[in-house]
Amino acid sequence: MSAPQAQLDFFSTAGSMLEWHDNLDRNKPGLLELTGVSQHGRATMSGLNDYDYQSLSFLKSDETHNLQQLRTVTKSSIPNEILEHFKHIKCHCTMGLFPEIGRAWLTIDSEIYIWTFNQTRDVAYYDGLSHLIVSVGLVKPKAGVFVQDVKYLLLLTTPIEVIVLGVTFDESSHNEMQLMNRPIFVIGTDNVSISVIKGTDDGRIFLGGRDGCLYEVFYQAESSWFGKRCKKINLSQGLVSYIVPSFLKVFSEVDPIERIEIDNSRKLLYVLTERGSIEAWDISTDYTNARRLGRITQNDITNQAVSLITTVDPSIFKSVKAICPLNADDAGKLHLVAVTQCGVRLYFSTTSLNVQQQFGPTAACTQAESTGFGQSATQSSLSGGVDAPKGLYLLHVRLPPGYTPNATTNKPKQVHAAHYTEGTMLMITTQQQEQDLLWSVSSAPSVNFTYLVESTALESLDGVVWSMAEVHEPSSPLLKSPLNSARHSRKVALLTNQGTHIIELLKMVDVLRQILLSCNGPHHEEVKMFFQSQNQREACVTALLLATSDKYRGGDIALWATQAFMLYGGEPCFQHPKFLNASNRNVANQTLGPNAATGRERLPMFMSTPMPNSAANSPVSYAGAHFNQPISPIGNMQPSQAVSNENSSIVFSAKHDGLYLYVSRMLRSIWQLRCVNEHFCSNLSYSDCAHLQADLRSLRSFLEVHSVHDISSSTRVSFDPHLDRTNSYSTIMMNNTMLPIPEQRILTEQAQVEEKRSLSALNLFVKHACEVVSLWSILNAHSFQLICLQLSPEHQKMLKCCTFRDLLLTRSEVCAFLIISLINLYLKDKAGVSEVSMNLRENCPNLYRHEDDVTYKATELLMNAKNCTSAAEKEQKLRTTLQMCKEAAPTLPLHSICQQFISADFFEGVIELSAVCASKSDPEEVGVHFYNNGEPAEDREGYTCFATRMNYYKEVQLMLDHIYQIACNKSHIKDQTQSPQLKNGAKASDAKNAAKQTIPKIVAQTLRVKDPLIHVTLYEWLLSHDMLSELLDVVEPSLGEFLRRSVSRNGENVVLIDLLWKYYEKNGHHSQAAQILDNLAMTRSENITLEQRIEYLVRAVMCMRNGNVGSSITNGIFLKELEDKLDIARVQKTVLVAMTELARSKLEAATAVKELNYALYDITQLYQHFAEPFDLWECQLSILNCSHHNDPLLIESVWGNIINSVVDEPGSTHERSTRLFTKIELLVREYGESGACFPFAFLIRELEIKACQLRLPEGIVPEKLVTMNLDVELLLEYYSRMISMNERIWANEGNEWHLIQSAIRVVSLLADNAQSIWYRSKRRIIGKAQDIVAGCLNICYQKPDTNRLQHSLKELQSRLQRLLV
Repeated sequence: MSAPQAQLDFFSTAGSMLEWHDNLDRNKPGLLELTGVSQHGRATMSGLNDYDYQSLSFLKSDETHNLQQLRTVTKSSIPNEILEHFKHIKCHCTMGLFPEIGRAWLTIDSEIYIWTFNQTRDVAYYDGLSHLIVSVGLVKPKAGVFVQDVKYLLLLTTPIEVIVLGVTFDESSHNEMQLMNRPIFVIGTDNVSISVIKGTDDGRIFLGGRDGCLYEVFYQAESSWFGKRCKKINLSQGLVSYIVPSFLKVFSEVDPIERIEIDNSRKLLYVLTERGSIEAWDISTDYTNARRLGRITQNDITNQAVSLITTVDPSIFKSVKAICPLNADDAGKLHLVAVTQCGVRLYFSTTSLNVQQQFGPTAACTQAESTGFGQSATQSSLSGGVDAPKGLYLLHVRLPPGYTPNATTNKPKQVHAAHYTEGTMLMITTQQQEQDLLWSVSSAPSVNFTYLVESTALESLDGVVWSMAEVHEPSSPLLKSPLNSARHSRKVALLTNQGTHIIELLKMVDVLRQILLSCNGPHHEEVKMFFQSQNQREACVTALLLATSDKYRGGDIALWATQAFMLYGGEPCFQHPKFLNASNRNVANQTLGPNAATGRERLPMFMSTPMPNSAANSPVSYAGAHFNQPISPIGNMQPSQAVSNENSSIVFSAKHDGLYLYVSRMLRSIWQLRCVNEHFCSNLSYSDCAHLQADLRSLRSFLEVHSVHDISSSTRVSFDPHLDRTNSYSTIMMNNTMLPIPEQRILTEQAQVEEKRSLSALNLFVKHACEVVSLWSILNAHSFQLICLQLSPEHQKMLKCCTFRDLLLTRSEVCAFLIISLINLYLKDKAGVSEVSMNLRENCPNLYRHEDDVTYKATELLMNAKNCTSAAEKEQKLRTTLQMCKEAAPTLPLHSICQQFISADFFEGVIELSAVCASKSDPEEVGVHFYNNGEPAEDREGYTCFATRMNYYKEVQLMLDHIYQIACNKSHIKDQTQSPQLKNGAKASDAKNAAKQTIPKIVAQTLRVKDPLIHVTLYEWLLSHDMLSELLDVVEPSLGEFLRRSVSRNGENVVLIDLLWKYYEKNGHHSQAAQILDNLAMTRSENITLEQRIEYLVRAVMCMRNGNVGSSITNGIFLKELEDKLDIARVQKTVLVAMTELARSKLEAATAVKELNYALYDITQLYQHFAEPFDLWECQLSILNCSHHNDPLLIESVWGNIINSVVDEPGSTHERSTRLFTKIELLVREYGESGACFPFAFLIRELEIKACQLRLPEGIVPEKLVTMNLDVELLLEYYSRMISMNERIWANEGNEWHLIQSAIRVVSLLADNAQSIWYRSKRRIIGKAQDIVAGCLNICYQKPDTNRLQHSLKELQSRLQRLLV
């Protein structure tokens, strides 16, 4: 629901241009500048120059058609039932208007009659008074004082009292008025006749007395201890009115109040007395702070006016007959215009100029005089600052028509009433005794001038005017918009003795309509003249008002206005820098001739209001002097790239500027308006939204019918060079024609490109504004405050700070979360969202897209599905929701919908919807091809599609996370009943077990989708959560590809490699599994122990020995290699065990242990790097045996080192003996049959030597060797050889007869176990034993003291002899 960045850039461009045009429009010359007061810094005058007054004919090229400035709307007579009462009149009759309620009134003596002046249908009367009615007034009551049915208060004054009646209206279509029977208040007049009653917009009531005093009626809801509900306060005299007796006032000079006028925008009140004096009051917020600012008498006015204009009769300045307040919209610095009997207008201000004034306030009040009731003399004014009201100052005198040198109209005479509205002054003069004349003096058509130019119009009336007031349109919007003001003409009601005459003050849009109708289309000189004589932007805005008006839509007027807009709206161009200064000079001096048709230059010789050029010589200048300069800011921001001079500035066409000016005026009233107040109530009402919405839609339709290309195309009609109407656009175009033709063409093309870009931005902005205002209207139709209160605190703060400018340009997210809040309000109330969604889709298709509509409808269905008790019905609703979402994919908010699917346990929906979104976002399967192709880095498009698909599939992972988390939570609850020792260990396994119940179903559903990328998403999740058994249960080929790629990317990840060989083994690919296992065993990694490597090799051998592998030569060779590696690995394990034992005492051995676990080594490396350097003799023996190394000396050396290492260990002789023979026994078991690695003869000799050295019991070596089941025949053979050698080593070791004793023990053991000797080899073995005995005897015979040995040997010889028998 938020706008993309490119769209926001367009909005920013349009917003900057709108603000520039709005600022330009706001800074155009106001009344203070047009009258010359701002430039001169003193009071000025005007009306003596021919240029000051012109008829509407200056807008035309000829006098063929007359243009009207006024139009009669309706005329209605006084109702007959009221006229009948004239027969009974006794002494007094008066009439007036109540424009607030669209009614006129008539008093006959003590009765009042009120009727509607538009249609004389509703007549009300009141006859409850017994005294003559002197004056009448209608006031809107203060808020909260009366019941809501009382809409207005009707005040009737008699000579003795003021009666306040309540006014109500029924609810019928006729809106009939009813007066309450009993008065609300009755106030005494203190014998002062009240001549005039006036009320403010906020309900305050002011009375003007015949005694010249200003009174205020104060009223409140309830009486207090210190005051009544209603009382009358004399503001003119304050407390004096209570002190001075009334009879003393007779001796003072009295100047009765004739009129009271109120400026509600500035809280100012003006009083006109019968003698022509004017008072200005600052009424502030209540009567306690009211004060009189100043009073100027008729003589002072005349004297000041005469000093300004000395060439006219001073009598024309006398007798002020009317005063009209100028509100803040009409004039910023001028506050009041007074009209004399001769039609002279006197412009006053309550603030002095910033420079020395020519005249001070003649009758400025002293502090004592300005002190109001209840206000101390030291209390200052409520309003402070430079512009605070200070007095009453005459700043400008405007002579009426007829005083110019070449005047063709008569001078107004006998003016007795006047009314001012939007630059138009209406004056009523007495033409004949029973017939008045209406004068209209308006500056509205003269917007192109920098001084005050007015057009005049006269209209005869049917009778004498009693009252004049502006008609209030009931349907007018609350927010004031310059666009609505230009479109809707003001209506003024004139009440005569014949009835009501309503006239309409025609605007420029009505003038253009008259011209188009009279010329029967836009192709006429008069239409062209209208555009040339007016500021072109203003003329284009006027044409747009007609073209977009609902009233003329589809008719000729709208068509002709559109054609005129296109024909005479100019075209864009670049202003070359060499002509920039010259063009600006021409732009600054834009004045129109009195009659362009003559073609003659008629510049004034004397001007009462200075020309714009004279502003340079005046003390004060003003921003409006360059108001008509059309150069737009974008020309400075975006210089031309093709033109050699980078300082060229773009000048947009009048059509472009007119459109922007049109939109800026339309939105001005809300542009800086805060969206909501501090209570989160909308600052834009529903009716205001409706009006603004209608204007925006009309313009949107116009821009849809007429494209940007049509508006910016070269359809400009050439202007007449002979016309004396200088225009900035034409001036720049003429200057550019001095350039070479190719450069002209380049400049024109670039200007058109820039204008089209700017108009495109405006077009997008208007469409967006339509949707934003439509959304606001929809929100207003609901509980707006409740919608806002549902927002988060952060969003509420953002909304409070947001203006409508922000909402339209940058804060599209505000619209988004307001829509969300609105929909959530429906969902919270369990109401259907279909109607509001349809409304949003129809009015805000971009703010509330189709996918948003689907999202909220899906939300509604899911909420209903959750509440279903029937499983079938729930399934049906879930399926319907899924199908709806599939159709809207992939632009819908997938995450939000998937979360709702998960909350409804609709896991299949998450999988299917994610897959559909991925498929629709990549219909050509570019992402799948990218994955299958190995994810090449140079394929950027493929990567983008791949990433998009994977992003959609994240929802599947989130769903699995949700399921796993729920399982963890359940296991956590279960853990609460277990002992603390069991909790940690069981928690993870319980979670997995709980998840295993649901996840296999989801895995199966996911694998049904044919997209391998969703499979990858699933595999990654299972892998990350250590659900390896579930992963290996998958039989899809995509798993193998996933594992292969994962292993290739993470070659050191043992878990992945382990999974890959298990996958191959499980799926019958034994050879590939063996290859993986071999690689895994050979992987150099700290994460794999030597034990695991051996296990991998064992499994690899098992895989290769499987019958499905086949018996190829390659497989056979590979199997042999695996077996060899396994043997070496086992040797390495032996080395590792020994090295681990050694590491307890040797630091270098600890490092070697890590190295032995880090990788598998070959046999040479094991010997050279580990066994030999660390003297691991047994390991050396194992390595020599494994490698079948046949080096007897090396082998014997190793055996000797083994024996020595055991014997050299500390301990007793018995302990050493036990350790030695235990070690020998172990080695004999391992190497007894290995051949070269078991040097039996060497081993017997070494053992006998150690036994001799250690003085072990005689014969212990033969005894131990025999128990080791060694070959007896070989044993006898080796002993025989040692006997025959008769070495001296035994004598050297301390026992010369040690070997003979051992030999005797060997033969004795043989004789003792003779029955176990195999029969066939018995004679041979016994024969060898006899040889040993004989050899021993031979040695004993040679030595002395050997009788005992000889005896033992002979006895043993006899036993052997017997065994042979």
